[in-house]
Amino acid sequence: MKRRLFILIATVLTVFMGCERRPLEYGNANVNLRLRINLNVRVNGQMESLPEPEMMRVMFFNPETYDLITESYLPAHGGRISLPPGRYKFIGYNFDTEAVLLRNDRNFYTIEAYTNEVSSALKASMLAAIRYGKSATKADTDETAWDIALNKVQEGGVIYEPDHLFVSHEDVVVKNISGEQTIEADAETIIETWKISVRIKNEQYMASARALLTGQIASNFIGFPKEEGKTDTDVTLMFDMQAGSDADDNDIVIGKFNTFGKNPNVESRLWLTIIIKTVGGDTVEWHRDITDEFFTEDAIEDQTIYIEEEIDIPTPENPEGGSGGFQPGIDDWVEENIPINI
Repeated sequence: MKRRLFILIATVLTVFMGCERRPLEYGNANVNLRLRINLNVRVNGQMESLPEPEMMRVMFFNPETYDLITESYLPAHGGRISLPPGRYKFIGYNFDTEAVLLRNDRNFYTIEAYTNEVSSALKASMLAAIRYGKSATKADTDETAWDIALNKVQEGGVIYEPDHLFVSHEDVVVKNISGEQTIEADAETIIETWKISVRIKNEQYMASARALLTGQIASNFIGFPKEEGKTDTDVTLMFDMQAGSDADDNDIVIGKFNTFGKNPNVESRLWLTIIIKTVGGDTVEWHRDITDEFFTEDAIEDQTIYIEEEIDIPTPENPEGGSGGFQPGIDDWVEENIPINI
């Protein structure tokens, strides 16, 4: 009997001594990621509401190494994801843009939004149009400054305008609890939308117009706040313009364009070049330094620039319509299909 009692006591002691109390653990936490996207963009002093994105890419990074841990693709307003408990740095952006591309996306602080440069053929075509087109610029233009601007276009990058990219970046915590928890994040566009209008004479002879604007930046590191993420790579932006009329019923050529922003370098000038194709097949080019107009209080508030100087389109030799091309030796605009890296 004593032997049996001794064995029982020894067994109980072994069990108690061999056990270690451990906290209750869960697997991946169920997280409801709720995204609030501000679709309002200021243009011409008024707020315009943009279409809701089709899809958001959400990315979670290590807060110490900043390396990517996991990612997912969700509807515009978010959705349910599964994550190990812990702290993360978070980036979300809309994954439905046509022009904006992302590179170096495996690290929180190196992920960069950018657009492609135009092809060498298209760039050469525009430069030829500038050189050989009929000038509609005032005679007192500083030719030396214009030569510098032309060289910038020729030697530097000319990029397509970006789509609006709605970005959210936050520090988030996923708790080690059962049930569903909610993480909320706000997203706003990192792209600016501007308008430029220039008075025009003989608008009826204009077939199409394209603009080049120097002094722009090429990209944005979206892990930083919008202003801090702006790069200082100086490029020229290309965008189309159309005929229109202003509030006083004056004929104008107007363009609404998106940009990552102006180059913060104080020495960077904003030269606007407009290349106009006439109905007779001629080319008219006009250029001007618009840096001063760009920084007026009204321009900054409305993100709109009005140029009072008038572009005079000469009456073409064949106003009823020409060959539809430029002067001999200059090709017509080239339409391009740009591949998107996914």
